[in-house]
Amino acid sequence: MVLPRRFAVVLLVAGSLASAAPPAGASIQIGISDQNPNVFVNNYFMALNMRYGRIVVPWNVATRRGYWRHYLTVWLDNAKAAGVEPHVAFGVEGLARRFLGKGPTPARYAKAVIAFRKRWPQVRVFSPWNEENHAFQVTAKHPRLAARYYAILKRQCPGCKVLGADMLDDPRLSSWLKPYLRYLKRYAKTTPRLWGLHNYQDANKHRPLRTSWTYKLTKLVPGDIWSTEAGGLVGFKTIQGRVAYKYSLTRQRRAQKYLFALMANPRVRSRYKRVYIYNFYGSWTARRKTNRWDSGLIGLNGKPRPAYGDLKRIIARNAGSRSRPAARRAAR
Repeated sequence: MVLPRRFAVVLLVAGSLASAAPPAGASIQIGISDQNPNVFVNNYFMALNMRYGRIVVPWNVATRRGYWRHYLTVWLDNAKAAGVEPHVAFGVEGLARRFLGKGPTPARYAKAVIAFRKRWPQVRVFSPWNEENHAFQVTAKHPRLAARYYAILKRQCPGCKVLGADMLDDPRLSSWLKPYLRYLKRYAKTTPRLWGLHNYQDANKHRPLRTSWTYKLTKLVPGDIWSTEAGGLVGFKTIQGRVAYKYSLTRQRRAQKYLFALMANPRVRSRYKRVYIYNFYGSWTARRKTNRWDSGLIGLNGKPRPAYGDLKRIIARNAGSRSRPAARRAAR
C-alpha cells in the first residue's frame, strides 16, 4: 500500500463539493480505503455518496523527509472537500526489504504521534498500526510493542477514536490477540471498545460464518468492530510472484456480496458498524498485471467494474445488510 515516488494528484478546493451524507437510516457505515487522493474528485466515487475514507501512512510521516507529508496533506484536503471523515492507520515506512519487520521504539513512536497531531489536528480516527498480526509486521512477534503503540496514541489523543487493533483474518489472529489483550491492561489500563478486522479471506474464500474470523472475533473482543479493509479480489500474486487469484471480475463481485452477507448475519450484525472497501482504482486487466494486488472498483480503462454497480445498489438499499437469503447462505 505504499505509493511510488512519482505521482499525480488533483487538489480539490475545500467546499467545492457538497458534504457527502450516508443513506438515511443506513444500518452499516460504508467507506473507502484507498491511498490515492484522486479518488475524492472522481465522479464515480462522488456518486457513491460515501462519508468515510481510510489511508495507511508511514508511522513517521510527520517527521520524515520526502513526499509523504505533502501527499497526505493533499489526501486530507480532498477528503475534507468531499465531506469524507479521514481515518489514518500507521504502518511501516515502505515495502522494501530494509523496512519490513522494523518498527519504532515507543519513544520514537510517541515523538512521531505528537508531530502528527500538531500538523494534522483534524484527524480524529486512528489505527495505531496496520495489520498488527501480519507476519511482515514487527508487531506480529511483539504484541507488547503494539500495546504500547495503542497506549501512546490514546494518551496523545484521548478524544479520538483509536482502534484497539487492526488485524488480518489469518490463523495468527487468536494467538496474537490473547497476549496483546494482557499487555493492553498493563500499558493502557483498559480494554478498547473498538476494533478493526481485514476480513479479505472470509469474503474471498466464502468461509461459512461459524468458521470465519468475522464471527470468531466477536467472541474474543468487546465492543464495536469495523471491517477496516475488505472487498473482492480481482487478482493477487504472492510475494514470490505466484498468481494466487487469477483475474476474475465475477469472483470480485461475488466476494463483495458475500462480505456484506457475513456482516448481515444476525449472530454478528449488532457488532459490525462500519466497513471500508479496499480499494477504488484497479491495476490489472485480463492480460496486464501491473502489481501484486487488484481489488479496485474501477478498471484500468477508468470504467466501473461489476462490483462497483453492486456496491452502489447496496448503499442505495440501506447498505443491503438485511438481505435474509444472503445472510442464511453465510450462516451455513
